[in-house]
Amino acid sequence: MINWGRGPGACRDRRDRGQGTLEYIGTLALVALLIIAVVAAALHFQAGPFVARAICAIAQQPTCQVGTGETPYERARSGRYLAMGDSFASGEGAWDYDEGTDFDDRDDPWPFNNGEEDHNRCRRSKHAYARLLADGNDFAGGSRFVACSGALIDDFYQPNHKETDEDPQLEALGEDVSLITLSVGGNNLGFAGVLIDCVTSNLKAGLTGRCQEHQDAAIKERMPQVRADLVQLYRRLRQEAPNARIIVVGYPALFEEKPDPSLRNVLSAPDQRWMNEVAATFNGTVASAAWEAGVEYVDPSAAFRGHGLGSDDPWFNDLIPKGPGAMVADPSSFHPSADGHAAFARLVQQQLENPQ
Repeated sequence: MINWGRGPGACRDRRDRGQGTLEYIGTLALVALLIIAVVAAALHFQAGPFVARAICAIAQQPTCQVGTGETPYERARSGRYLAMGDSFASGEGAWDYDEGTDFDDRDDPWPFNNGEEDHNRCRRSKHAYARLLADGNDFAGGSRFVACSGALIDDFYQPNHKETDEDPQLEALGEDVSLITLSVGGNNLGFAGVLIDCVTSNLKAGLTGRCQEHQDAAIKERMPQVRADLVQLYRRLRQEAPNARIIVVGYPALFEEKPDPSLRNVLSAPDQRWMNEVAATFNGTVASAAWEAGVEYVDPSAAFRGHGLGSDDPWFNDLIPKGPGAMVADPSSFHPSADGHAAFARLVQQQLENPQ
């Protein structure tokens, strides 16, 4: 067990619509298989491997292994580790970024070439949870880090139009990949835009704004499509990396359960509570999509409780007013710090060694 400190175990949310029907059908199938096994035994037929494979297929357990002699942990380390996703995976906010992933030549004052120069702010941090996992485990095929701050689900399928020299993340897949971790979907839901709108409206209204009133309907409208896109993506990952364990990492709540009105982020208490509710709802959506696609899910909610903005030991950056270029706020605002990524790493490590 890699020791990055103590943290509660990850759990898998299986509360998906239609799950009861699936479990009923699965139970009937398992009973039928057991009957086949008994009959086959009477006929001196080796039914064990057949039954085991069928059970794995019905249960859709990504860690289910038949006849390989490998534990799930050994399977995860048997090939190449691939880290994919958005800013919560790249390490935006944990600082100490890789060379070539935190620059924008368009920031220079020369007026004749703005918009034509290279730029890449994927911000892949040396403190990201993927780096901690790569350093703490012996992956036979090494590791590769393609997560990029600001990434959308579309950026898995096509070159990232926002950053220079960023190929589709799916191009990094292959049969040699034994472990994939990813966090993605928050940008498709519009988290960043919602936060900007909340901060702006509260600045105008003097901490009496109600961001929920003009964002809640749009969030709810986008949620089903994001879920469908995630299911499709997870299934594509399974198809193109058939030997990999795939671990999806959720999004923790940004704020404490009891809002702190003195926060520098100038978000009102109702908006803080609403943002936490959105995060919880979205985590349920991500978990549901992961279950349907047959991949693993790690929920960070419990581990981050007591470490939100407003706590004595926050694992997030608060609002950082000035960002690169003309940005009014640094993109690392409201993102996990290095401590937050260490917590992510502990949770994923627990899932690697003891799948839930």
